[in-house]
Amino acid sequence: MLKKQNSIRIGFCLIIILLLRGIFRNSKPPMSAKMSSPVVIIGSGLAGLSTANQLVNKYKIPILLMDKSASIGGNSIKASSGINGAVTSTQKALHVDDSVDLFYHDTLKSAKGLGSSNLMLKLSQESSNAISSLQKDFGLKLDLLSQLGGHSQQRTHRSSGKLPPGFEIVQALSKNLKSLEEADSPLVKILLNSTLVDVNIKDGKVYSVKYVDDKGETQTLATDSVVFCSGGFGYSTEMLEKYAPQLKHLPTTNGAQTTGDGQRLLEQLGADLIDMSQVQVHPTGFIDPTNRSSNWKFLAAEALRGLGGILINPLTGRRFVDELGTRDKVTAAIQEKCPQDENRAYLVMSESVYENYKDNMNFYIFKKLVQKSNVQEFAQDLPITVKELRQVLHGYSTQTQDEFGRTHKINTFGENLQESTTIYVSEITPVVHFTMGGAKINDNAQVLNKEGVPVAEGLFAAGEVSGGVHGGNRLGGSSLLECVVFGKTAADSIAHRLGNDF
Repeated sequence: MLKKQNSIRIGFCLIIILLLRGIFRNSKPPMSAKMSSPVVIIGSGLAGLSTANQLVNKYKIPILLMDKSASIGGNSIKASSGINGAVTSTQKALHVDDSVDLFYHDTLKSAKGLGSSNLMLKLSQESSNAISSLQKDFGLKLDLLSQLGGHSQQRTHRSSGKLPPGFEIVQALSKNLKSLEEADSPLVKILLNSTLVDVNIKDGKVYSVKYVDDKGETQTLATDSVVFCSGGFGYSTEMLEKYAPQLKHLPTTNGAQTTGDGQRLLEQLGADLIDMSQVQVHPTGFIDPTNRSSNWKFLAAEALRGLGGILINPLTGRRFVDELGTRDKVTAAIQEKCPQDENRAYLVMSESVYENYKDNMNFYIFKKLVQKSNVQEFAQDLPITVKELRQVLHGYSTQTQDEFGRTHKINTFGENLQESTTIYVSEITPVVHFTMGGAKINDNAQVLNKEGVPVAEGLFAAGEVSGGVHGGNRLGGSSLLECVVFGKTAADSIAHRLGNDF
């Protein structure tokens, strides 16, 4: 009887051993021990959210998302024109004949000889996949297109619906992370009101971070991967004084959190900061008639011009520039030709523009940033007659050869223009908007030193904190795209490094 029991036990053990051998032989490689500590992501704008979602959703790698602000979104949440993509399903559905090569050359031309052509090519090549992933993975429509300044085709995507594109995309990506955290997932932890102080690097590798939490206490957390997604420095008078002093007097669209903390710390860690003097001034920030002197301006989305809006000089009552030139050229024209006291111009839009951008327009009207008017009323604010204003608007709407070289004309004022024809008018002024410069990165989103070598294994950057993607001027719609492309790139590089890119 005893022999029989021993035989049974031995047989049972053999079966278990064989089963376990089969399981491990057929399973994916076990998670690296390194992955027990989370990837620390600094900044909760779209770059940070893209990095986090890629790590969590695709690779099941734990993350800690940290932001010094009290809420998620950064400046990404304010983006109102859309996100670029070439050769997308939306373009195909709307019969837009675009190509990666066209997008790349538009970006290269806009960059004015600065930045990295490799990063620009990567941005263009991966733009379609970026749009597709937002549509498929997060259910975003992105079914409408605009052609913004410097673009040769309509490729700036936004969704039909009431939400501005930046807010819609941020909401979708943050919702996924929040739901996981609320479900006590070990993959997601979000720390707001928390400020990164230092990154500990030993023997060329990231070992830990030091930060101050929401209680004001200093904490140290072990990690082997840090991704800086902390944004630009467009709100910092100190940084503007250092790198672009000629712009420090201009108002800004940036939130108070945009102070360049990431660039400063990365430089201390050994990063090469490039193109730091390249600060983009957006030509159209709304002048709020209830607070004209405010240093903070709400952005007048470039889509307003892309969809048909024109700029009128208050001194002459006439157009003075191709409204869809690159942002630097339109800005220079306003500063050179329009009233010097406020560098202001009028942005004038047709009823068709209103209908095609209704939800945003209604918000602008509610905020008193755009006024519904008509031709006769608007002429009273100009040094020309109603008849002359009608000629200006009619000429723009009907001329086959635009006097300023504008080629993309939609939603014009029409041929049958009357004094009573409805128009929409706002006052705009150039505003500090985006910093092209930042920490130098490579195609894998690794932070590089002055020798072009990664500062440390496990140190990455994505979004406005990095430099080289836009050179001397950024195309509208490419900031959101940069966040998605290089945020996902950083995540892919981390997964590959940890042996978890199966």
